[in-house]
Amino acid sequence: MTRRRVALSVVVLVLAVAGVLVAVFWRGDTPRAAPPAAPPAGSVTDLPTGWRWEAYGGVEVQVPADWGNGIANYPPCLSREKHQPHVGRPGVVPLVMCSGPPVPALELRAPYLWFSNNVSADRVQTYDGGWVSQTRTVAGTTFTVFSDDPDLRTRILGSARPAAGATNPACPADHPARTNRDARPDPGKPGLAPVESITVCRYSLTGNGPAVLSTSQLTGDQAAAVSRAILAAPEGTGPDSPDNCAAEYAAGDELVVLRIAGGTEVVVRYSGCVGHGFDDGHTRRKLTADAIRPVLSGPHHPATLSGPVSELVWGVR
Repeated sequence: MTRRRVALSVVVLVLAVAGVLVAVFWRGDTPRAAPPAAPPAGSVTDLPTGWRWEAYGGVEVQVPADWGNGIANYPPCLSREKHQPHVGRPGVVPLVMCSGPPVPALELRAPYLWFSNNVSADRVQTYDGGWVSQTRTVAGTTFTVFSDDPDLRTRILGSARPAAGATNPACPADHPARTNRDARPDPGKPGLAPVESITVCRYSLTGNGPAVLSTSQLTGDQAAAVSRAILAAPEGTGPDSPDNCAAEYAAGDELVVLRIAGGTEVVVRYSGCVGHGFDDGHTRRKLTADAIRPVLSGPHHPATLSGPVSELVWGVR
């Protein structure tokens, strides 16, 4: 079991550096973005057209808007297909016994931003073909930009700043549920109903890393489908596996808060062994595949899941 958790049935196969979900990268070549001029170091920058903010821990960084999501520290020896540019966060990869160069083969490379990759700050490494890996630490969060385009690399690195809510103002920098496993949303707020947009805020529990792990927004049909799926889930909690975790780790490592226009919140617990489910302060509902899979997608790859929940999210135990 990755980290400190004791579990009997968990889909985890982990590298020594960090636990991470098998990455799904997009194939095909993507035209290189023409980066705007880099802002002065430490400046508060506006968001240029064609770019977006990404947040992890205490830092916000701008990347081209068409970049996908992937996994930080993905082993180069597993790279067999051309990847698209992506933003990587810690997650889980299969345990592998392979070796090779520190980066993928030249024809397979794509630029990336990797958060929290356990590399010392201000480190620069050069590779063949003009590719460079450059690491910085801002607000206590380490991140690496890998690219063969020095202007793009400079633009991304120069945009980094302590998190100021630009990525998703609807996601506060902290949440009471991080420190209180019994915390529930305000019952004075309206309960969940079919909606047009949902802000997804993913947090670590206290003591398990930076507070904000990732943010995103579900809109249109996807948001409506998620809200319908949650409302259709059976009342109660679960699926749980209380025998799989030591008591002190039963709450897990992370949780998600869904924030909906009008003030409604839904706390989503999924990463431990007990108390799983959706909670809007009025009703607790069990996790279902239709409801939880869209929530834990994109940048929200969970680090670990217990057996019953991993089956819902990943289709495997």
